[in-house]
Amino acid sequence: MSSDYDITSVRNVALISHGGGGKTTLAEAMLFNGKAIPKRGKVERGDTVMTTEPEELERGVTITPHVGRLAWQGVSINLVDTPGYVDFLESTRGVLHVVGGAVMLISGISGVKAENERLWEMAQEAMVPVIGFINKMDLPRSDFIRTLGQIEQGLGVDVLPIVIPIGAGKTFSGIIDLLPMTAWSAKDGVFTQIPFPEAMRKDAEHYRTALVEKIVETDEELLEKYLEDGTEPAEEALHRGLREAVLTRRLFLTACGSGAANIGVRALLNAIARYLPSPTDKANIKPLIGVDPLDRTREILIHPSTSEPFAGVVFKTVIDPFAGKLSVLRVFSGTLEAGRPLFNATRQEKERGGALFKLQGKEMTPVERLFPGEIGAAAKLETAHTGDTLCDPARPIHFQRVEYLDPIMTYAVEVDSKTEAKISVGLIKLVEEDPTLRFSRDEESNEILLSGMGQTHLSVTLDRLKRKFGATAVLKTQRVPYRETIRKKVRVQGKLKKQSGGRGQFGDCWIEMEPLHRGEGFSFEDRVVGGVIPRQFIPSVEKGIREALLHGIVGGFPVVDVKVALVDGTHHSVDSSDYAFKVAGSLAFKKAMEEGEAVLLEPMMSMLITVPDEVVGDVIGDLNSRRGRITGVVTKANSQQINAEAPMAELLDYGQVLNGLTSGRGLYTMTIANYQEAPSHIARKVLEGHQPPARNEHG
Repeated sequence: MSSDYDITSVRNVALISHGGGGKTTLAEAMLFNGKAIPKRGKVERGDTVMTTEPEELERGVTITPHVGRLAWQGVSINLVDTPGYVDFLESTRGVLHVVGGAVMLISGISGVKAENERLWEMAQEAMVPVIGFINKMDLPRSDFIRTLGQIEQGLGVDVLPIVIPIGAGKTFSGIIDLLPMTAWSAKDGVFTQIPFPEAMRKDAEHYRTALVEKIVETDEELLEKYLEDGTEPAEEALHRGLREAVLTRRLFLTACGSGAANIGVRALLNAIARYLPSPTDKANIKPLIGVDPLDRTREILIHPSTSEPFAGVVFKTVIDPFAGKLSVLRVFSGTLEAGRPLFNATRQEKERGGALFKLQGKEMTPVERLFPGEIGAAAKLETAHTGDTLCDPARPIHFQRVEYLDPIMTYAVEVDSKTEAKISVGLIKLVEEDPTLRFSRDEESNEILLSGMGQTHLSVTLDRLKRKFGATAVLKTQRVPYRETIRKKVRVQGKLKKQSGGRGQFGDCWIEMEPLHRGEGFSFEDRVVGGVIPRQFIPSVEKGIREALLHGIVGGFPVVDVKVALVDGTHHSVDSSDYAFKVAGSLAFKKAMEEGEAVLLEPMMSMLITVPDEVVGDVIGDLNSRRGRITGVVTKANSQQINAEAPMAELLDYGQVLNGLTSGRGLYTMTIANYQEAPSHIARKVLEGHQPPARNEHG
């Protein structure tokens, strides 16, 4: 135990914003100001601390969370630069459940975007205090006042600036820090105090008064003095009031500036140190409660203290085929020591423990221990996945896992048969890294299916598959699982009679086949009387029919929702056999399909779609164009929930389309609800492009 470790001086902070909001550039400026790095890199050059993946360098977007650290005003700040692009936004959800606070960047040019709204909802769900930073004030068309209004309207919060800009765009030259009423500017990377711009005094006093009034209105003694003689509380009292407002999530404080120009960044760091919670503060905001993994009814309250047993959560996994696995984790209680045995409470597995590191982007500094509240990484933990709880074997505890949204897009993965095994191993590892990725095999088509949060997400996954595991694959549209059935009841004969010298083959059966209601599947009934077919051959007839079910006559798709009754037949005392009656059953089934007016069935998807109010009409219109049927619309806060059904074949690109219609603000889930007969023109189109599977003469 370290006697000088002070958990109250730790700040774990997520940087959150829409894609292109400037998080990585701001993080670079923060690390530079805190003297954690000697110079600032640039995203365009690919030399920033928080850009580590080749796919991030190629696309210029953050794909996975990255961790950095700095010291500021006696406070240790762990920064987590999170993804903001819509396809990778769900990774940020997991980060928000392990940090204490967050800084939301809002562009002074584009204002509040859809991703900001979703991130705000995630932060509220995780009960994370958030402060704002209006970025890019040095760029043309930036507008501080307009952006404040958009924050208030888009996020539904009371916004209070603690910093205001001096100018905007080309005239942006610095900031005014409202509580001390000081002005600051940066030139050649040096941040210095400047004379107060008198032309801005009136605006500054207006915003400062609003700050003071919001603080004193929650304290009767301060309010009474303020109303009686206008006496303002001392500056430290004002800071305490603002801290309380942030921790209770009552107010949304916002600073402003430019991460690229390094203006306003120091004021933001001051705000992080003063107002965002330490691990002990966060524990008071949202108590950390786990359960005994062996008795889930027994709850355990966790205290962020060195005297407690160790407990932590993995929020990022990095797997390298050469360097092994790295588990990035947050320590919630106790001290994690290098090489110390652990217990994975999520998977009920023991871990040997490994080397520990502090992270600065991809740079790793070995450490002997990680204290409560700290973020670090453990090497070569065999069983740990993203989201897993690790703990002291002497006190097993399990924290509730973060509920990520289900993947919204599925593609088949086309592979070379020579590399299929390598691809499967690689995808299993990538799924272990990424909780928003799914990997499976379609038993019917034997296709490898990859599901993710969007086309870019899946494309990046295949790029990483090639880079890390040397396996090349391409995406293709998944096969729609069509089915077949019949329209009417029929009675038919199936007969096999072969005589070619020696013992022949003879099997003869009559069946009645009729359609069932959708979803009832298949049933077989033995109605043979009088021994016309010996009992030992009846299972063979059923087996032949069941095998024939797998490939119908319309397009070779499986047959569903039919009832078959074996009603009559004949046999030969010498030539009848299991094989003969199996073939007879198969022949009878195919004939029944022909005479029963076989039809194609298409899968119908049950959809739950949440979209902003203003685009409901566009989304419903698009669903109608996809042969969709609206079954209900429910009003939610600032959004509408659309319940619908639509054919799966019309929805293979729906994730991309919904993103376009809603500017990334739409969410949806869908599952197969039922099968319905495909319209004749749709069936013709499907069969024109479909190659049925090859079959032998009897199957």
